[in-house]
Amino acid sequence: MDSIGLSPFRCLGIGLIGFLVAAGCALAQKPGTPPLSANDVSWLFPAPVRAADFDNLISMRDLATRKSRDQKNSDRVWPDAVFKQFLAIAASAAAQAGGNQIGLPAEAQSIDAWYIAGIRMDAGAPGLSDDIRGQFGQSPEIRLIVQPVTRNADGTPKVLDFAVHLIFDFVGKADNPAQTGCLPRPTPDLAAFKEIVAELAALRTKLSKGSLGSRVITSGVPLGLHPGLADASTARKVRQEMQSFLERHVSAERLDAMAIVGIPAGAPAPWMFLSMEKVPAGAVPALPNGGFVPVPGPTLDGQHFAQMLNLVGKVPPVVPAPNTNNLNPITCSNAAAPGGLPVAGRRGSSTTELFVSPPPAAANAKVILDLIADPAKSHFFNTDCVSCHTETRRAMDLLPLNQIAVVSGINPAVLPNSDWNVRNFGWSPVGAQAQSTVTRRTAAETAAVVEYINSKLLPK
Repeated sequence: MDSIGLSPFRCLGIGLIGFLVAAGCALAQKPGTPPLSANDVSWLFPAPVRAADFDNLISMRDLATRKSRDQKNSDRVWPDAVFKQFLAIAASAAAQAGGNQIGLPAEAQSIDAWYIAGIRMDAGAPGLSDDIRGQFGQSPEIRLIVQPVTRNADGTPKVLDFAVHLIFDFVGKADNPAQTGCLPRPTPDLAAFKEIVAELAALRTKLSKGSLGSRVITSGVPLGLHPGLADASTARKVRQEMQSFLERHVSAERLDAMAIVGIPAGAPAPWMFLSMEKVPAGAVPALPNGGFVPVPGPTLDGQHFAQMLNLVGKVPPVVPAPNTNNLNPITCSNAAAPGGLPVAGRRGSSTTELFVSPPPAAANAKVILDLIADPAKSHFFNTDCVSCHTETRRAMDLLPLNQIAVVSGINPAVLPNSDWNVRNFGWSPVGAQAQSTVTRRTAAETAAVVEYINSKLLPK
């Protein structure tokens, strides 16, 4: 029986009653919005190879929020003042670990060099499980993964081994913390995020109908390069659609957090990971008008900000070594929150345990790696950055491929091509040309977002 109480057999009536019943059945059977798929919410751009590929990228210099209908008045979504704060933090002592310092080259210190490598829509950070939302609240967000790209002498692109995440939140008033020693819990602005979902569905439909060039299907396609960007007949128009989408929804006012992974000046490694957050006016004496500050590592000791991964030399591969908390029940208490969570109260695993020689047995390694790849158990506040950026490659090196969960949801062409590829969703310059990359951690997070959107936010 359908939703208005009419059996399909009653739609066979004749005369006026039959007509009305048939009309009711047709109304009841009108399909809702088709479900979204992974590539509808996580957009990965092809890594640029030719000079002409710059035309299909979105430049952070040009990305601005349109403020008026005539589109003459606009504000850059990564404003100069915030970009300068980002550069200052990346050059500060907070960006040091293991005696190394992030060293952005001169060409990357201009916003002109930064382009979007990936765009991810998230219905709720740091996770969508009931227990995570109960502890942390729910922060819908649009996350831009941006990377510096310069030009070789012949005009071809050169991707540098740096990446920045720009996080734009869609939240309302914050609730009280779930418990003492935690940050307030943001409430989601689901009305604003439903508009985003509707536009994602509209773009998917345009592609499937061939409105932007060839017919492009995203449903059932493993997560990888966005199909509309990978198709030469649609790439230009899809890029334009994506830029217009961002101009409608992201703004400097919504930019609440940033994160960087980078290397020292003039060196191929190690990689250092550092997060930054926006604080309001008066929260920090040095920033009377508010601004961005480095975030203490949630799984470190409360004093260190950056974490280092070093695959060469005699020093420990990960510094500082993390004290994760992904084996305890979910809690909002962590080393980045006031009061912190003491190291003695944490219980967890990390990939630090897998950078040893000889490595643990495959069965033991699998338990650790599957834990880190599971967004219902591991997230930013209980698992270190190095672990989340190395779990897939460690799994590929230590486990048979048929034992690596979630890889079936990723296009094999975008799996990380070496240990030196620490990208989760973006471009790695390892090898002759940059590789667009997806990890199983990203695929699992994307699957959780898709399930939540399809079950709770799509029109039925």
